[in-house]
Amino acid sequence: MLKCFTYEMCKGVILTLLLCLSFSLSGQDALHRARQATTVELLQLELARVKLMVDADPQQARSVSEILIENARELGRGALENEARLWLGASLFSLGKYDSSIVVLENWKGGEQAASGLSYAKRNFYKGVGHYYLGEYSVAVDLFLSTANTPELTLEPKFHGRYFRVLGEIYRAAENLNPALENLEKALEICEAAQDTLGVAATLNRLGVVYYQKEEHQIAEKLLLQSLDICQAANLEGVAASNFNDLGELYFATKEYEKCLDLYERALQMAPDESTRINTLNNIARLDWDLGRYSEAVDRALEALALAEEMNILTYKVDATKIIADSYQDMGKYVKATHYYNLYINYLETLFEEEQAKQVVELETQYKTAQKEREIEGLLLKQAAEKERQKLYLIGLIVVAVFLVIVLLLFIQIRKNNRKISLQNHKLEELNASKDKFFSIIAHDLRSPMIALQGVGQKLEYFIRKEKQEKILEMGGKIDRSIDQLNHLLNNLLHWAASQTEGVPYKPERIDLVEVVNENIELYMGLMESKGITVEHSKKEALIFADRNTISAIVRNLLSNAIKFSLEGGTITVFAEEQTTGVKLTIKDEGVGMEKAKLQSLFGNSAFSTFGSMGERGFGLGLKLTKEFVDQNKGTISVTSEPGKGTCFVLGFPSQAKGVERRLDSA
Repeated sequence: MLKCFTYEMCKGVILTLLLCLSFSLSGQDALHRARQATTVELLQLELARVKLMVDADPQQARSVSEILIENARELGRGALENEARLWLGASLFSLGKYDSSIVVLENWKGGEQAASGLSYAKRNFYKGVGHYYLGEYSVAVDLFLSTANTPELTLEPKFHGRYFRVLGEIYRAAENLNPALENLEKALEICEAAQDTLGVAATLNRLGVVYYQKEEHQIAEKLLLQSLDICQAANLEGVAASNFNDLGELYFATKEYEKCLDLYERALQMAPDESTRINTLNNIARLDWDLGRYSEAVDRALEALALAEEMNILTYKVDATKIIADSYQDMGKYVKATHYYNLYINYLETLFEEEQAKQVVELETQYKTAQKEREIEGLLLKQAAEKERQKLYLIGLIVVAVFLVIVLLLFIQIRKNNRKISLQNHKLEELNASKDKFFSIIAHDLRSPMIALQGVGQKLEYFIRKEKQEKILEMGGKIDRSIDQLNHLLNNLLHWAASQTEGVPYKPERIDLVEVVNENIELYMGLMESKGITVEHSKKEALIFADRNTISAIVRNLLSNAIKFSLEGGTITVFAEEQTTGVKLTIKDEGVGMEKAKLQSLFGNSAFSTFGSMGERGFGLGLKLTKEFVDQNKGTISVTSEPGKGTCFVLGFPSQAKGVERRLDSA
């Protein structure tokens, strides 16, 4: 046995040295080498390389491992195929694809003969962690315990300590705190003996969380601060982020909110993975809600929800939707609150169903284990078996009682939410009535350009036969104007519909406002030429920080209005000027202008239909959209106008951004 270990260790050292000499090659080289690894020696070398690649570049490790599995299968080397499968599962785990990782690791070759050794222990480690992330704690514990006494674990002390640290974390997540403490204390002993600084810091962190769950806050704070000191001394940002987050939860429980918020923000900046980031965002959102900062709570929780949906972590989705719904309700935004309460209830029901299924599996496992024990004990002492049976019945009654209580509480909560929904239906009806008004105007205004296009074919045919070129050109201009009016109306309608459902993407960046203006002037050049309108515009660069698409929509709407209300032969002035506070944009026409009464209601909620200088028709949706998009880009807008003298819109935009904006590997 000792000779075997010595040979394997020497071989491992040689492979590692060869790996260090070639580790700098590119990803394409790695794939090429993997395809060329058609002998046992080359396959072993590539497996040693991919082992170091798993954490640094899991996507590349995944591609290489898939090739090596096929190569090992063609060579008929089951042990090497298992090792390649191990690193494929580990890379999928690093990518957050836990279901896929479990499936890959399930297909272990060799039966019972291969179900031993360090590779098999690592296989159970990654498979167990996958089940942990899916909330299947009982399955994860069984996998870990099945290989916990593997002698070869001691050959890799750091992994040995990590093995028991993760087992303790799984017990903690299942709220089985005494076994959690036993395994974490064992992990701490192994890590300290191996002088594994990262392992010591991560294990102290997990111990602190266990004592927090036991409500022994002083011990928890001492352990977390001890772990944080080690992290800061050794520059371990990942574990440090976990410490900041866990200390934040501790101070939240003790109502030290200022400390709590500072720690959460630091944890967010140092979050090593998306899971830790989601948890921290939900914690900050919860704190903002408790402090009455509802808008900030919504922003944080929405960011957490988007990440939770991407990672498909149900518990985080439940937390985020609850915070969003409560915040919108406290802000008086009942429609949005109703939407997120419905999402919360759906997620909660799904979570409840999953937890119920897990409880059934747990009970079945407990029952089968107890049944075997009763059979063995029955051969020795029937009286002891009877007592064990009574204990199991009592456990069953307790579980049923807890289940009924949960169902009752959920039923009460659903009834409360239904009452809230019924009260909010009136507000929804009012909103629908308001939309119906818009739709009636839209239908009327869509009909005008369509009527203008009716009979065009017959008229053109008649003018062509009569060779009336002037009439044909006149008809072409009318067709262009009708189509442009129709297209502009539909664009505004689509933007408005998207804005009402919060579907307009907002991605601010540094853009040249003059460039956007020139693009839209080119778009309307044909229409301006048909009315003989000239445009004067600035050409000097003017940089702003805004969303390009919505800024383009603003310029397009205001330019369209200027053209519509300008007289034939008129002039439109578009001028962008950089100022100390940002960029000022002026769009001025010499058209018909408007009265003071209409000017005051220009950006209101009501829609109204107006006519241009040549009978062009619109219904006021463009200016409503313009105001919404200006506000979204943190800008300002004002307008002056006199009948017969024209209209002048003045807009202001910021030139720079306003405001600043756990993974188990480190467990």
